[in-house]
Amino acid sequence: MEDILNQISKVKRDKLGTDIPILIFRVLRHYTHVYASDLLGERASNILFINAGKALGDQLGERLYDEDLKRYLEKISEFVEREKIGILKVTELNDNKLVVQLDECITCAGMDNIGKRICFFEVGLVAGLVEKYLGKKVIAYETKCNANGEETCEVTVNF
Repeated sequence: MEDILNQISKVKRDKLGTDIPILIFRVLRHYTHVYASDLLGERASNILFINAGKALGDQLGERLYDEDLKRYLEKISEFVEREKIGILKVTELNDNKLVVQLDECITCAGMDNIGKRICFFEVGLVAGLVEKYLGKKVIAYETKCNANGEETCEVTVNF
């Protein structure tokens, strides 16, 4: 697979720059999900976003790889904040599980409570990064979400 990050990171917008408003990002995410759900079903649409996040996590993990897990997670947190995806904090790490909190999540921070968790891309991103480090498949899921009325987003990864 070609290095998609290099391909899509090339931007030539002399006046407008590289940033877009979160509103535009959320509109794109929302309608992509709506149309994918109509065509494929909601579960398939969720899987689509999870797999997109995993693909990014896999490529990003290769760039950030460090033999020390603590330093690897620090590099990931720095990337996530620098790219304004959110503020990632490790809240639990043991031999079986990793729990990360994502404050100011790009997908849903500040949204009204819509009664469901919607950060499938972020779940996939964390899963892909952890899988790259461990060299094996993991199970990741969202355990808290701003859009579900919870104070933060949280992803749990079982090894």
